Amino acid sequence: MLHPGVVRTAFGAEDQAAFFTIMSPLIRPFLKTTAQGAATSIYLASSVHVEGLTGQYFANRKPKKSSTSSYDSAAARQLWQVSADLVGLPAAA
Repeated sequence: MLHPGVVRTAFGAEDQAAFFTIMSPLIRPFLKTTAQGAATSIYLASSVHVEGLTGQYFANRKPKKSSTSSYDSAAARQLWQVSADLVGLPAAA
């Protein structure tokens, strides 16, 4: 799993609240370029330094500790079940 960072894209540009419309030009210079945002994905897909490594969270091409709630197995199972129910998948075995 990885976090690309806050990347300068047009995602959501057509549906912004007034606050974001005003703030976007001020914040935009501080956001990552698309190439910078893709760097961790490319690194994880191609580097021999992480070959075979699984189950870790990465940001800026480095392993990081994710949020405490991301380690809650019971919450993850419940989220999976709710999601499965919403899309009509059979119950988990």
